[in-house]
Amino acid sequence: MEIRILRGHEISSANQLIRQTFMKNIDNTFSKEGIDEFLSYFQDEVILALMKEKKLMMLGAFDNELVGVIGIQELSHIHSLFVEGHYQRQGIGTLLLEKAKQLMYGDITVHVSLQAQSFYQKNGFIPIESKQVKHGIELISMIYHSIDEQRFTTYDQVHDFIASQKDRVYALDNFRRFMNDLCDPQKLLKTIHIGGTNGKGSTTNYIRSVLQKEGYQVATFTSPVLETRLEIMRINNQHIQEDEIILYANRYMSLWLEYELSMFEIEVFIAIMFFIKHQVDFAIFEVGLGGELDATNIVSPIVAVNTNIGLDHTEYLGDTYEKIAQTKGGIIKDYIPFITGEKKQSCLHVFQNICQQHHSPFIQVQAIENVHDTAQQVTFDYRGYHIVLNTSARYQNENSALAIEVLLYLRENGYIQFDEQTLIDGLKEAIWAGRFEIVGKNPLMIIDGAHNKEGMEAFFQSAKKYKDIKIIFSALKDKDTHAMLELLLQLTNDVTVCEFDFYRAKSAIHLAESFPVKIEKDWKKAIDEAFSHKGVVFITGSLYFISQVRPYILKKCCSSEE
Repeated sequence: MEIRILRGHEISSANQLIRQTFMKNIDNTFSKEGIDEFLSYFQDEVILALMKEKKLMMLGAFDNELVGVIGIQELSHIHSLFVEGHYQRQGIGTLLLEKAKQLMYGDITVHVSLQAQSFYQKNGFIPIESKQVKHGIELISMIYHSIDEQRFTTYDQVHDFIASQKDRVYALDNFRRFMNDLCDPQKLLKTIHIGGTNGKGSTTNYIRSVLQKEGYQVATFTSPVLETRLEIMRINNQHIQEDEIILYANRYMSLWLEYELSMFEIEVFIAIMFFIKHQVDFAIFEVGLGGELDATNIVSPIVAVNTNIGLDHTEYLGDTYEKIAQTKGGIIKDYIPFITGEKKQSCLHVFQNICQQHHSPFIQVQAIENVHDTAQQVTFDYRGYHIVLNTSARYQNENSALAIEVLLYLRENGYIQFDEQTLIDGLKEAIWAGRFEIVGKNPLMIIDGAHNKEGMEAFFQSAKKYKDIKIIFSALKDKDTHAMLELLLQLTNDVTVCEFDFYRAKSAIHLAESFPVKIEKDWKKAIDEAFSHKGVVFITGSLYFISQVRPYILKKCCSSEE
């Protein structure tokens, strides 16, 4: 018996099953008014409207054909439950109800006819009020209290539990099985899936900003974070709240342990449930590592996106551009368009082959023209639009152009609407913390998460317009820090290498090699001294380093202004 979420084209069959089963089992608790009321409610247009508004999901039980249906309203109410006559008393209704309970949490309510009361009582529901008559239908309201698997009371407890799980599993078997057993709720989301080596977060943010400007409710899943792990999942740029993440942890902890989910898989799952609960219009998922076997590849996107290909994480993804492109191309799905900003022909050839195998349209970013950057803005022309970005990071022209291409595809295919001014304003208003971000003005301090060789090359192109430069740098052990330092020393001879608290961080001594750089293990001391610099100070390298540096600088700058 297969149980899964019903698709839009299957709703007509579900309604037909519900109406026929209802008519065969009518008892005297239904008046003519009640029968008419019931049948009017289970019309295709009514149910589809509820689904479109994301207020209803329906699960179906299949034995070659549809034999049972359960409706779940806003993850807290059983909307309907019917099993075709020949399949009744075989446990299918109970199985559908158990599947629904797995997806739901908190108090679950249901309004049942008198003849269905005993079934629900056997499955843990209790009456909460006496019989009522509504529109000619006699109903009893019942409630089921979901069993919390754990009693976390603080977010710190949840954070420590999630962090104690496997950091990342470069495989999808357990996670696929887990999500499949929960009927793949991720398929309810309209998802944009974004992979690549650099620029994923920025591209996500540009798309988010324009969609939000147009009035859509937009969810994003991005990593790493700058201040709190809660930032990994946001709706309209506001991260999940602590009490809500406690709720998910209390409900699903034992399942996470049973399926041996990793920390990242747990976070992807929480994000999916968070986005469904709040009925977002679009969910943008940034790939964590690679593509093919990344936990985010559980989603069913309406479009797949790749920013670029760099030689990063070679121990997992391969040691050539082509091998990495093959892995990152693993987010390409059958018939789903793939849009990329990559320019290397060897990588494009890999992507084209994968798209051909999946019958997926292959779309490239077009030529970007008239790129200019100043200390405050980047301007360029793309597909007839004149774009102004509120950043001095020249590399953001490529990320925003990719975002434009994605947005135009969505508009041309009827997913969204927006006008030219909304696009221009949305891009201009988008700010992405930690990416060439000004965090201090006296002296001018700019932080940038140039965390690998390709990222550092992009940083170099933006930084070279500045004079009298001082640089503070730290990075992870697995990065090509030699090539990164070579670039930094082309900008200035005033480079300080530091250390920061992270298990993958590279020591200052190993960073320095034999380069003519200063070594200061204590990054706080290096930054304190940098406040006396008369020119511009860049703090760059690992995003994990930037996440520690940023709040420290912002606090110092605020204190000096008071």
